[in-house]
Amino acid sequence: MFLPATHDAKDAISKLAGFIGMVASITLALNLILPNGGALSGGAKLFACLVMAVMVGVLSFSIQLKK
Repeated sequence: MFLPATHDAKDAISKLAGFIGMVASITLALNLILPNGGALSGGAKLFACLVMAVMVGVLSFSIQLKK
């Protein structure tokens, strides 16, 4: 997914930065949407949001469009 070819180092860095930014924004959005208390404490809710964001990020970056 992020492994660059010999001439694509800048492309790999920009993909990694985009992935990290997307994971951070999805984590923040899910953290704000999900309710506090109940079955999830603050740390567990943040960890669950982070795991969900990583899964969505991996799925969105692994899709290959056919041209």
